[in-house]
Amino acid sequence: MGELNAVQRTQLNILIELDRVCREHGLKYFLAFGSCLGALRHKGFIPWDDDIDVLMPFADVKRLFEYRNEFGDRYFLQGRMTDPECCSIAVRLRDSNTTCIEEDEQDLKINHGIYIDIYPYYDAPATRLGLLLNILRSHIYKILVSGRPPRNHGKALAYVAKAILVLVPKGKRERTINKLESKIQNVRDGKYILDYFGQDISLFHAIIYPKEWFSEAREAEFEGHKFLIPIEAEKYMEKRYGNYMKMPPESERKHHHSYVKIDPYKSYMEYEGDR
Repeated sequence: MGELNAVQRTQLNILIELDRVCREHGLKYFLAFGSCLGALRHKGFIPWDDDIDVLMPFADVKRLFEYRNEFGDRYFLQGRMTDPECCSIAVRLRDSNTTCIEEDEQDLKINHGIYIDIYPYYDAPATRLGLLLNILRSHIYKILVSGRPPRNHGKALAYVAKAILVLVPKGKRERTINKLESKIQNVRDGKYILDYFGQDISLFHAIIYPKEWFSEAREAEFEGHKFLIPIEAEKYMEKRYGNYMKMPPESERKHHHSYVKIDPYKSYMEYEGDR
């Protein structure tokens, strides 16, 4: 573990709050992606990382909103139901006393505090056809929620997204979004799980993980605190990253976010006139 910068320290404090509320109410969560890798390889942040990622079962994400007031005035649980202009199917827990304005969100009237990401995961359909259909549904779902083509997923998906936004006018989007969400979440096959985010998904493919890898949680050290990771975290990391304990080349050690403004000491509301 190295010395934390102020942004990482803020994110760690947000994670501590999430852990507290989840443990109090029996909600399941796991450090995910680079955060899980960091816990196993560094016992904390990957030194060049600039975010914290968490996976939660979709049902527990919905329950988390029932307890959102327990985070107090400082922390804001952000989703479509609490922040209408939010353009993601993921959820974020934000520190409202800080600022994190990203390039692709700078025009949105949302809470722009520093955050951690909370990604819902779902049961995966048992058949290849069922999985493919839900992968396609997830892309349409995310496109309609965001109201714009996805970034960093290639030109093909960008062209498809533009066509979908034309074919489904704004007046019909909410009903379509609800139908797609229902199809994605109401899978009961139960042998595998998946999330529909980032490198875990492409246009026609998604990484699926055996459900038993996430059947229980165990504690792991992360920056001097104990947080939860999947019971089979090593298998999860190996499937996602390969030899995850090997350090990447120097050229790949960089963060992946583009900020207009990031300030761990001042609320985003104090920058309202600057945008």
